Amino acid sequence: MTLNSPTLANVTMIAAPTLMFLAASTVLLLITGPSKAQAPQPQRVEIRGGETVEVQGPGGRVMKLRFSKVVADGQCASPRGCTRTGSPVVEIEAVGAHAPTFRLSPAAHLGAPFVPVQGRFVAFGELVSPPRELSTANRAMPLDSYVLRLTVTP
Repeated sequence: MTLNSPTLANVTMIAAPTLMFLAASTVLLLITGPSKAQAPQPQRVEIRGGETVEVQGPGGRVMKLRFSKVVADGQCASPRGCTRTGSPVVEIEAVGAHAPTFRLSPAAHLGAPFVPVQGRFVAFGELVSPPRELSTANRAMPLDSYVLRLTVTP
């Protein structure tokens, strides 16, 4: 292939703007540097039964959540044992002027797996409950013996 003047002119008209764009982009990147902005990560929150926690949000906004009730802990209540246990169901409250109560559960037919609270999502993680002993005689466990693990999106 020989390089004649029309071919060289066509290649130059295509390559020159591309090279100028790449050079300008490189200079701009060198001047501004790489972006330090990172996407906010979801927060893991633990709440003991009956307690209220504050969750920091973007821009310093604080959201308060209270673990108010265990509807069902999902454990087997029979002393003979169960072939299948249920899913835990809990209630949390968003503390504030308009304080709604939300029912959370990993089983969607029992409660919501996640709920919107003040522009963020609160998702059910895990309900840590004490082991049932023979001494409880199938009585309800005190609320403060449970720990609820939640995930809060930014």
